[in-house]
Amino acid sequence: MHSLKSMNTRLAKSRKPGVLCGRMLCLGAVFVLTLSASPARADFLVRPVNLAYLAQRADIIVEGRVVEARYEGLPNYPHIKTVLVTLEVERMLRGPEGARFTFRQFLLSSQMRSGKNAYLVGQRLLLFLPSPSDAGLSSPIGHEQGRFHIRRDASGRDVAENEFGNSGLFKNVAAEAEKSGAGLNQAQMRVAATPRGPIALGDLVSLVEHLMLLPRIE
Repeated sequence: MHSLKSMNTRLAKSRKPGVLCGRMLCLGAVFVLTLSASPARADFLVRPVNLAYLAQRADIIVEGRVVEARYEGLPNYPHIKTVLVTLEVERMLRGPEGARFTFRQFLLSSQMRSGKNAYLVGQRLLLFLPSPSDAGLSSPIGHEQGRFHIRRDASGRDVAENEFGNSGLFKNVAAEAEKSGAGLNQAQMRVAATPRGPIALGDLVSLVEHLMLLPRIE
């Protein structure tokens, strides 16, 4: 114990105050910006969320094609990694009107390796996003559960699947809709019975539009 205390004392004396201060400020900025990138519910933490939650919580629900993905530091904080994404809007279910939509996402340390592949020009996506934070940051709700990749399947259909393979996406959705007085029809019930895997885009969007009738979650 005594030797460990002595080592810590020597390390503390060997650090230059300016360097230590700079590091602490940088770490503090990262911590604050990480928290501000998501609402108080801490959506950046990994916890299961279903489609009803995504539809109720999202301030922006947009379908579109990536036309630019710029990986860069946050303005004024160059060491904080972000990606600035611009979509050519195909359908804006909730959010600002316009032919294009741009948002900036903070890349968590767990995303640093895969971050460069998170958004690629030409990708088609369906995104559920909160309003930008004071720092101008916005990330898909539910730690990428709110980011769906759209692709063509073998039969030529557009299908969508989130980063979690749609696992748990429809859990309790029918019950929550019924409880809120917006029960699902038979076609929607069939979609909501899917345990995992890609879903026909048209069916997914139709269900989202219905779930948008549920009370908002702030």
